Amino acid sequence: MHAASDGLAKEHLILRRLHSQQLWVPRRTLRRTPAPPGPSLRATGQQVDLTSQGILVTRMMGIEDTVRALKCPEPGMRFVDHHGVTKAFFPVDTTGKASYSPTHELEVMRGDLVRILYELTNKAGRVDYLFNRHIQDFTQEKGPGQRKVRVTLSDGTKDEFDILIGADGIASKTRELMLGTNLPNADARRDLGVYLAYFTAPSRQGDTFDWTVCHMPGGKAIMTRRDKPENIRVYLATRAGFPALDAAKTLAEYKKALFDQFNGAQGWQVDRFMHDLQHSPEADDLYCQQMSQIRLPEGGWSKGNVVLLGDAAYCPAAIGGGVGTTAALIGAYVLAGEINKQWKKSQETGEYFNAEAAAKEYERLVRPFLKSKTEMPIWMFRLWLPESAFGVKTVQTIAGFVAAAQMSKLTKDSKRPVELKELKLEYPDYFDLNPKR
Repeated sequence: MHAASDGLAKEHLILRRLHSQQLWVPRRTLRRTPAPPGPSLRATGQQVDLTSQGILVTRMMGIEDTVRALKCPEPGMRFVDHHGVTKAFFPVDTTGKASYSPTHELEVMRGDLVRILYELTNKAGRVDYLFNRHIQDFTQEKGPGQRKVRVTLSDGTKDEFDILIGADGIASKTRELMLGTNLPNADARRDLGVYLAYFTAPSRQGDTFDWTVCHMPGGKAIMTRRDKPENIRVYLATRAGFPALDAAKTLAEYKKALFDQFNGAQGWQVDRFMHDLQHSPEADDLYCQQMSQIRLPEGGWSKGNVVLLGDAAYCPAAIGGGVGTTAALIGAYVLAGEINKQWKKSQETGEYFNAEAAAKEYERLVRPFLKSKTEMPIWMFRLWLPESAFGVKTVQTIAGFVAAAQMSKLTKDSKRPVELKELKLEYPDYFDLNPKR
C-alpha cells in the first residue's frame, strides 16, 4: 500500500502483489513473486470493477481521479437471444436504488489499473521490480528476539524477512507452501463447475458498448464487453468440455478446445467469434480458467509470519458480485494498516515486530465482508448456464420480467430528488487520510 510506505521504508518485508507477474521490492523492504514468473509487467486482462470501499481505498492512495478517467463506457448489461434480439436490459445504477445492476459504478480494464499501481509505486523510489523470479521455498524460524521468514528464490537467491505476503492469485504457490500437510491445497478450492475464457477481438460496425450476454443450450454462454472503439472483449462460459480444456497446455490447444466446444452452437455471433479466436492476432491474449472460490477455514489466511492476500486468500469468483478487485484493495489497505500499527508498537516498546498479530487482526476485520459475498449455493450459479433450450428461454424470460419491474421502479423514483449516499470508510483510518469528499 502506498499509504504505508512512509512508516515501513526501512523494514524487511516480503510481499507478493496481486496477479502482476513480477517481484515488487521497496528497496530491501518488499518482495513479491509471480506464478508463473514473467519477463515483464503483465498489464493485460479484462474488465474489473471497484465499488464503495474499494473506491475509498483508491481515493486514499491518491489515484481515484486517474482511475475514473479510464472508466469503461459501459451503459449496462443486455440479455439477447441467438438472433441478437434484446430480452432484458439492466442499466448501470448511479442512484444506489437498483435491486440488480451487474455494471458497477466504476469499471476499468485490469491492465489500466495495473499500470497505475505500477507507476505509483515505481515513482516512490522505494520499490524495485524483479522479473523472471519466484519463490522456490521458505522456512519460518522463531527464537529469542528473532521471528524471521527465510526465503529461497528461483534464481538461488536467499534472504530473510519479517513477513511474507502471498498475493499470487487463485493458484497461489505461497498458499501451497504455507499450508503444507495441514490442509491440502486442493481443499481450499471450491469448484463452481464452470470454465470461463476471455480474449480480445476486432470490433465491427454496430457493436455496442453494452455488456451483452447470450445463453445457449448445453450449459454455455457467450458474452461481450467493449472498452475502446477498435476492440471487443469476448467471454466464453461452459459447463462442459472439461477434459479437453484440462488437458490443454499451449495457446493453440486451448483455442482448439474452445473452438470444438462452441463451433456450430446456436448462439449470437458464434461463427464470428470462433473465426476471431482462430485467426485474429488480438485473440492471442486468451486466458482460460476453471471457476473456483478460495475458502480457507477461519484463521487460515496466515501461518506465523506468512499471510495471504487477495485471491490467494479469499477469491470470491463470479458469484461474489464482482468484488474481487475491491476485496483485494480492502485487504491490502487493512493489512498495511495493521503492519504499520505493529511496527510502530515495536519501535515504541523495543519488542519484536509482531507480524502474526497484524495478520490475525487483518483477517478478523476483512473476513466478514468476504463471507457475505460468497455464500450463494453452487446450484444457483449453475442455473445461470442452463442445459436445455427451454432453460435458456426461461432465464431470458425471468431476466425480462426483473428488468421491466426494476425499470418501472426506477422511473417512478426518478420523479423524486436523488439523495446520493456518501461513502464512509468502514475500516480504521490507519493513516489519518480522511477519505470523505
